[in-house]
Amino acid sequence: MISLPLYSNAKDPDTGLPIEPRAEFQTPAFLHLLWQQVIANHPQALSQTELIRAAGSDLKIAEQSFYPTPSWVVERVESQATNDRAYAGSSQVSTLRVQQPLWTGGRLTAQLSKAVISEQIETERLQEVKQSLALKTLQAWLEVVSAQRQQKVLQEALQVQTGLLQTITQRAALGYSAESEVKLSQWRIAQAKHDMSLAALQEQLAWLRLKQWVPDVAVLLQNWKKEASARPLGQGLVLPLPQLDWENLCLTQSPTLQRMASVLAYQRAEVNEKRALLQPEVYVRLEHQQGNFTYANTAGVNRLFVGMTASTGAGLSLQHQLATLDLKQESTKQETEAAQRALLETIQSELLNINARQSKVETLHANLKSAQDMQGAWQRQFEAGRKSWIDVVNAVKETSQAELALIDNDIALQLSYWRLQVMAFGVRHWKPA
Repeated sequence: MISLPLYSNAKDPDTGLPIEPRAEFQTPAFLHLLWQQVIANHPQALSQTELIRAAGSDLKIAEQSFYPTPSWVVERVESQATNDRAYAGSSQVSTLRVQQPLWTGGRLTAQLSKAVISEQIETERLQEVKQSLALKTLQAWLEVVSAQRQQKVLQEALQVQTGLLQTITQRAALGYSAESEVKLSQWRIAQAKHDMSLAALQEQLAWLRLKQWVPDVAVLLQNWKKEASARPLGQGLVLPLPQLDWENLCLTQSPTLQRMASVLAYQRAEVNEKRALLQPEVYVRLEHQQGNFTYANTAGVNRLFVGMTASTGAGLSLQHQLATLDLKQESTKQETEAAQRALLETIQSELLNINARQSKVETLHANLKSAQDMQGAWQRQFEAGRKSWIDVVNAVKETSQAELALIDNDIALQLSYWRLQVMAFGVRHWKPA
């Protein structure tokens, strides 16, 4: 697969940034490490893992239903009637029974199928949880990366504006420039500092969100030994996606669609279980009795029974239960169709966004190069008296805005790219190198 770096080679500013590890220098392998951490340690994933274990226990219980069922009954009687011949024998009787179903019309098989499918549903629900956690972690991580990269651009713009203030202050002291131009530079510096404080706040909020998913992210960053390849700040990376059937890949991999297919299978097993109740069940029972309520001093007796039971439930309730299950199946089919359409819309949106962002990379680079050239040219022309001071300070702002636009485009591209990768290949596909 294509590796997408999440970093820049721009230097850290010395002041003005939150004291946090530098996220934008990390390789994609670190993002994969975050995914592995969140799906292994987050309480949502751990809770769902316990539900899978519980479903496994239910499966073992269903398997035991095919084995004989032992029971032991001990009864003691006291009768005050002198002529009660039915209880003229032993005062206590114990009976040991072992009953084995011979034919249940498919009820036991349906119950076993339900238990197997139930465990599968919980496993697929775990994959849903993992995918959701991975996407939320990706979103928070890229917010951190974006905020740090924006702060670098704003720090550089602040340094340029500070240099311009020194220049215009000197010119004003010599009488070459008006005091209003000094105030203009001071206002632009105040505005740049305000923008930096907002970006720093965004980074702090992004760290808070990220630590909700991976509490130890700061420690992981500090201990991470991988080194990022150098790449200029904000340089968008064009990612030609492989010619794959992304829609089919994502639909096949979707844990939500897999779970809903299992729910439909579970409902079919429920129908089979209810239909089996319409048929009689045949069983064999072996019992041993000690004592006899009617006759005293009798030896133990062994008996073998072959019997049949049948029940349709109260009134026509069983038929209504079958009709209800049929309606539930139809509802699940429609819900599956709705989920599939929503997923297809998401896939197509991500693909369109990737293509749109890629097509903007060259234009944004050209805009940045043009803004940088204009910034230098405007400053030279100001010194020659052909441009005003407002043109110079505006050129600096336009350059930083062009860099920020490039960063925004790059982050949006990465977000759509990795979302598509997770949906197409799952979280387990990505592991730290």
